[in-house]
Amino acid sequence: MKKTIESVLNQNLRSDLEYIVVDGGSQDGTLEIIRRYLDKINIFISEKDSGIYDAINKGIICSSGEIVGIINADDWYNEKALEIVENIFQNSEIDIVYSPIDNYNHGKYLNTFIPGSLENLLFKFTLNHPSCFVRKSVYEKIGLFNVNYSIAADYDFIFRAYTCGFRFYYVKTPLASYSLNGFSGKPRHKFKQISESWQVGSQFAKQTSHNLVMQRRVFYLIWILKELLTFLPKQFFQPPLVQRMKDIWRKK
Repeated sequence: MKKTIESVLNQNLRSDLEYIVVDGGSQDGTLEIIRRYLDKINIFISEKDSGIYDAINKGIICSSGEIVGIINADDWYNEKALEIVENIFQNSEIDIVYSPIDNYNHGKYLNTFIPGSLENLLFKFTLNHPSCFVRKSVYEKIGLFNVNYSIAADYDFIFRAYTCGFRFYYVKTPLASYSLNGFSGKPRHKFKQISESWQVGSQFAKQTSHNLVMQRRVFYLIWILKELLTFLPKQFFQPPLVQRMKDIWRKK
């Protein structure tokens, strides 16, 4: 948590930074860490919530700025990330900025996730939300995160933004670092993620074409098979080895 907070506070910006921290009533020492920085935090909310996306929605509702960035307690912004984002939004009519993201496992660099094509959002989440910065007007037009999803609400939001025609801009420099020790990074949650991801695009596919429906069915069947093949190794082997197994699968 300390690293997360300082990664925000150490950014250099010309614009005003409004820092909002939302905590779900933690009992693990998180509050003690947050209290050390209260003089630099604009809004602090500590109360029970119905999940991570409920907490995020509270923060968005409280925000008064034009651009919203979301960073979770296990993750952090890379150096000059907000400066890069600030320059892009000040000099363009872009709605959403996104980038690659550096993945870490127990504090050690694992790899860099490169976002997939936006067109592939019809199949799965091809971005990573800690690297996304969104104009608040987008939330005002299409709504907040859907709390009915426990893992895929970020995918659902970006999918709605994409299908509604909002403008995306890709930055090649990784803006954030992501800890695979977080909730959605745990192997046992992968199949929940698959199920929710399927739900996100299903209605849109049905309204679009039968061909897209069939393409998604094949895609998800392959995804499930791939995860079944790597599920047991994930329980016993370190992430770098499992990642190499996935890379071999993709080459085939």
